[in-house]
Amino acid sequence: MFRKLVTLSILIFTFTACINQKFTQSDVFNPTKEFELTENFTFKRYYIPSSDTSRLESWYLSETNAQINLIYLSGNASNIRSAIPFFNELGRQLDLNIFSFNYRGYGLSDGTPSIDGIIEDGDIALDFFKDEIGNKDLPTIILGYSLGGFVALNMIKKDIVNSGVILSSFSSLEELQAYLLKEALPGIIRPFLKLEIDESIYKLDNNSLVKHNTKPILFIHGESDDFIPPSMSYTLHNLSPSAKKDIKIIEKADHRMVLKNFVSNKLVVSEIKNFIRTE
Repeated sequence: MFRKLVTLSILIFTFTACINQKFTQSDVFNPTKEFELTENFTFKRYYIPSSDTSRLESWYLSETNAQINLIYLSGNASNIRSAIPFFNELGRQLDLNIFSFNYRGYGLSDGTPSIDGIIEDGDIALDFFKDEIGNKDLPTIILGYSLGGFVALNMIKKDIVNSGVILSSFSSLEELQAYLLKEALPGIIRPFLKLEIDESIYKLDNNSLVKHNTKPILFIHGESDDFIPPSMSYTLHNLSPSAKKDIKIIEKADHRMVLKNFVSNKLVVSEIKNFIRTE
């Protein structure tokens, strides 16, 4: 907010001879409000033991007339709180229960994240959902956003999962790295940039995972995603051997389309709703 204040002050000083500008407190503050869950949901929080000393924060949002279970897996730069607008839109268009959790080191979960760790977190959380709180009589969809797509493709083989939605995810980290170096950096910088990548990071490979899934699967991507390009969802869709698969591109939507863009997340939920109806 202070950058805004300084910028406006400079403009006022520069053009003071011809412009009279009143600058008030309302020009200084740019508040960010916390999103609140709709009253449609009954909210419960659980802390799932993941070792003798750590635990995973999980949320269970339930509706009286739920027709499906949805398991939501967050992206890297977000957590389950970030997805509240998306959860609310899911609740407006669908009758469902939503289960989600924070990977170790995210939100109120203990520990330090790692590739193997977030897969283990998925195993622990889904077992807890299946054994302790989930409605086993309802079909269950697993939805992975961005990094969560990698966790979802590891978890989709679980017996409790009937189908999957992969949202704004990558084909492989190796391909994403090549894309970002080529497209996101100015050409003049590229020859001088030398990256040393721990090869274990290349285990983030959705290409190999998607080849082993035959359950129904929907890929959704934002047309204007300049972090993970839509072409990567097309790659995953083409590699998938599932007899029931589809891909939907949301016009003008960027990488964070379900987190804060209320127009985009309505369209995303609508596509999920259509996908469910055709199963």
